[in-house]
Amino acid sequence: MRVFSRVAVLAATLLIALVAAAPAMATKPVHLALGDSWAFGFGASVPSETGYVAVLNQSLQSEFDCSPSDNLKPELACSQLELNNIAVPGATTPTLIANQLPTAVALLEERNSNSNPRDNVEVVTISIGGNDVTNPIIQACVFGGLTSACLNTIQNEFAAYRADLDQALSALRAAAGPDTRIVLGTYDNPFAQCFLGQVPGAVQLAALVLEGGGPVTEGLHDVMRDVAADYDVEIAEVYGDLGPQDWVGGNDCLHPVDSGYAKVAAAFAEVLQN
Repeated sequence: MRVFSRVAVLAATLLIALVAAAPAMATKPVHLALGDSWAFGFGASVPSETGYVAVLNQSLQSEFDCSPSDNLKPELACSQLELNNIAVPGATTPTLIANQLPTAVALLEERNSNSNPRDNVEVVTISIGGNDVTNPIIQACVFGGLTSACLNTIQNEFAAYRADLDQALSALRAAAGPDTRIVLGTYDNPFAQCFLGQVPGAVQLAALVLEGGGPVTEGLHDVMRDVAADYDVEIAEVYGDLGPQDWVGGNDCLHPVDSGYAKVAAAFAEVLQN
């Protein structure tokens, strides 16, 4: 009897040790952010705190229902929503596919395909596309106007962006499953607040590139909306939200400051909290 008791004690002790040594199961839901310098928060005073992704994450923790139950429980919010921001300043859609997408897909497949519904990636937010088209179109169009060469450049850049965005969103939706919220954000027009605002027609050109019009039959944002609809990806409409005080300006023709990023976060939150 004593031998049996000793064996039982040893077995229990070993079991406790194994449990203590085992890695803790991930139990917190995740907000995954991908993209370029907007998603990174470049231009913010503290990108990891006042960039739009960080501000949005804080908002979602108090006003987003991520309960795994079929019964909506908005009063419980999502206070444990972890942020994993893998955005990289300067990213284009091809570099996102090469460098960020494998990490994102691996996380989505790990979390959203396991038996623990409490550790899912609940939200994916994306800002991508601005760097794909900005420099080629500036070089082809800003100082020469809407020539045939300019319009061909716009068309070619948009076609390439469409194909790349399709690849990225298709992979994200396949890995995430049907229930994860995926939101792609549009941009706003900063040219009036930077040195390009002094170039005749530059501000108007940026507006056409972003939203289309006249000889530009579709804008960058139209491409986003079309491709996103194919994969049940929602659009955070940012265009027209930012004012003159919301941009870095000067030699920076791309990035918001804290007040601008707060407005970007609000556009994403409007989508996700409804």
